[in-house]
Amino acid sequence: MVSLTDRNYKPEIVSPAGNLEKMKLAVKYGADAVYFGGKEFNLRDQSGNFSFEEIKEGLRICRHAGVKSIFLMNSFLHEKDIENAKEYIKQIRDFAFNAVMVSDPGMLMLLKEAGIKPDIHLSTQMSTLNRMSIGFWKDAGIKRIVLARETTLDEIKSIREHTDAEIEIFAHGALCVSYSGRCLLSRFLSGRDANQGSCAHPCRWNYALVEEKRAGSHLEIIEHAAGTEILSSKDLSLINVLPDYVNAGVNAFKLEGRMKSLYYAANITRIYKHALQTIINKNDYSKFLPFYTDELDLVSHRPYTGDLFNEFNNLEFNEIPYIKKVLFLGYAISAGKDETEAYIKTFNPVYLNEEIDAIYPIINSNIKDCKIAVKEIIDEDKNETVEMARPDKIYLIRFNKAIDSDAILRRRLKIA
Repeated sequence: MVSLTDRNYKPEIVSPAGNLEKMKLAVKYGADAVYFGGKEFNLRDQSGNFSFEEIKEGLRICRHAGVKSIFLMNSFLHEKDIENAKEYIKQIRDFAFNAVMVSDPGMLMLLKEAGIKPDIHLSTQMSTLNRMSIGFWKDAGIKRIVLARETTLDEIKSIREHTDAEIEIFAHGALCVSYSGRCLLSRFLSGRDANQGSCAHPCRWNYALVEEKRAGSHLEIIEHAAGTEILSSKDLSLINVLPDYVNAGVNAFKLEGRMKSLYYAANITRIYKHALQTIINKNDYSKFLPFYTDELDLVSHRPYTGDLFNEFNNLEFNEIPYIKKVLFLGYAISAGKDETEAYIKTFNPVYLNEEIDAIYPIINSNIKDCKIAVKEIIDEDKNETVEMARPDKIYLIRFNKAIDSDAILRRRLKIA
């Protein structure tokens, strides 16, 4: 069993990188490892994903920052996919990933046959819940197992007592109503197979009841103004109980969100990274916990739960509204002419004279977040000062105080 007293026990934060831009910010904001996929054979084909050139650049970024790279080959193979998978593996075989993650034993066999050199990690999709299964996968050459999301804390403690295999769990993000994410609902309702990366997320759709003898007559199931999610789960957040999981010997904490925003990936990364460092350094966790929970409430999310769906102590249905309290405005890509200026890549409008939030990576418990006012917006393409920075452009913006070149900007929303 590992513990905080073991010199080699250094738990990691594993952050989502849906595309190269998200990877850069996850790395900058404190990820120990990032997970990402190519254009084929991963379970998020709706995210941007990485071309071969982007894989090369991503690996360069990771090496430079000392961050581990985990490449996803975790879709399930149908018979018709085998030859294409062989060809794709040939094309990625020489990339220096730290690890490749799989779900399908067939994919594992193909990677072995190709002589793949990185470590192999096993996805949560394989529903690993016990030490016997871990022993089986370890014998098959798996270095790290991402446990099933249904694994309880007590089960993790027992698993750790009986194996020295690396174990990883999900710590934050969207949950799926199906067992370990292996859902057939999307394929049944839309023809898009979730187990091959094309989930249409039908569990988030609104539904109605229809009386079979009165065609076209339906009864809406209304639980709250935003709609009905009788199949939709809460979002996972282990921030309140993270010390328990660290003390149980978990090696890595995965943050879900490859299809979420740059701001989401960066902010949850910095919060969980600082939380983990606080635990490891045996500092006062309760001192920082209000800050952690406040910041995690300021990313878009559904109501949080620390035990999947509260299935053990809450049998009644609760509404699952989507919560959004801030708008991601953009981030600094480089310094300006002095410390009060920065070149900002915008994702939403930024207005002259408005006061917004600037957040930063947390280094040595130095929380630099602050309110900052926009004093001047310069459109250098037009060589003029403007009153609004439009989305999807780069502007030189001057503020009322110093801004670092790694800042992320957000606007607090007025919630009725």
